[in-house]
Amino acid sequence: MTPRTALVLAGGLGTRIRGLVSDRSKVVAPFGGVPFLSFVLDRLADAGCRRAVLCTGHLAESVESHFGAEHAGMSLAYSREEMPLGTGGALRRALASTTDETLLCVNGDSWCDADLRALAVRHHAMGAAATLLAVRVPDAARYGRVEIDAAGNVSFFVEKGEGGAGLVNAGVYVLEARVIRSVPEGRPVSLEREILPEWIGHGLKAVPVAARFVDMGTPEGFSEAQALWAAGAFRRLPRRFVALDRDGTILHERHYLSRVEDVELLPGAADGLRRMRALGLGLVVVSNQSGIARGYLDEGRLQEIHARLRELLLAEDVSLDGIYACPHLPEDDCACRKPRGGLMTAAAAELAFDPGEAFVIGDKACDVGLGQAVGARTILVRTGYGASEEAALRPDHVVDDLSAAASLLEELLGERGVVA
Repeated sequence: MTPRTALVLAGGLGTRIRGLVSDRSKVVAPFGGVPFLSFVLDRLADAGCRRAVLCTGHLAESVESHFGAEHAGMSLAYSREEMPLGTGGALRRALASTTDETLLCVNGDSWCDADLRALAVRHHAMGAAATLLAVRVPDAARYGRVEIDAAGNVSFFVEKGEGGAGLVNAGVYVLEARVIRSVPEGRPVSLEREILPEWIGHGLKAVPVAARFVDMGTPEGFSEAQALWAAGAFRRLPRRFVALDRDGTILHERHYLSRVEDVELLPGAADGLRRMRALGLGLVVVSNQSGIARGYLDEGRLQEIHARLRELLLAEDVSLDGIYACPHLPEDDCACRKPRGGLMTAAAAELAFDPGEAFVIGDKACDVGLGQAVGARTILVRTGYGASEEAALRPDHVVDDLSAAASLLEELLGERGVVA
């Protein structure tokens, strides 16, 4: 659900930190020899973006020559402004580099460790035209405040200078292309001061988070960023995943589910998956679907069923990173049918995670066997067939349902609680 393309504002003059960084764009200021922008791009890649358009301007060569055409599996393109266009004008120019209608837009000189996938899910669930990430900070005087109501609507923006704790704009947005098209062309335009206020009452939303945030574009912020780097905050950590069975674990068990109208979430499933997401875990469904080989349904119907599953979960603010299904019969002796690890290997290769660091959750012996085959930790749920198969299996953990599985993972990993 994360937008495929990100637009990254990387063309600012850097006037306020000219004494610290003068020979290159501020976004390539080195932190332990690594340009600051690398950490921003890492976050986008980890969130699932496949492409980033870097909006360059001042000292553009220092950005373009360093990053080239690829970073962390994302393809990179450049939209260079020949004259300063402001944040809004730069995005308007970059829009010509993509045909996508939903875009993730970020400032290249600030960093936040909030869950960008969850931000995208909330944007779609709220039907927003524009959604900004609002970070809670102890002193908002440097940034200016964002005021929002209980439904996530932005009420108004408060100028810089008013002290005290509050929500501030983190410079991270999910924007529909029509918002960017509303930016006038041919002159400098501020997204924050001129465009976003015009969308108040017209689909401008905010998602409040409690997360680490730093804007390195000021001397104070630059020092804070150096301290965060020294503490290891910018270090890219491998993302851990949960591989989930489908029927009897997320959905009510049906006899070879073949009708879209029979797709129904189990009680506690959405709650559990949402809380796993909040821990920063990736979510994939890994399912045996021999009903295809048996003639109960075809590949097209399976895709319709999975589209309905995603729709139901999205309504509960939950997105899946992928769904992997084996269509073969048990006697086909294929590598992809659980308990063999073929589907898990395919998911790990596509999404760049270590199967041995993953969790496998399901209600059947084949789910436990899959986890054991790839070295993952196994969790048996008592929904579906789990209650009847529990005594014969040796999973690492047994819980009642996905909500209880989330509680277990919170205990094992520590509750992250990013989205407020």
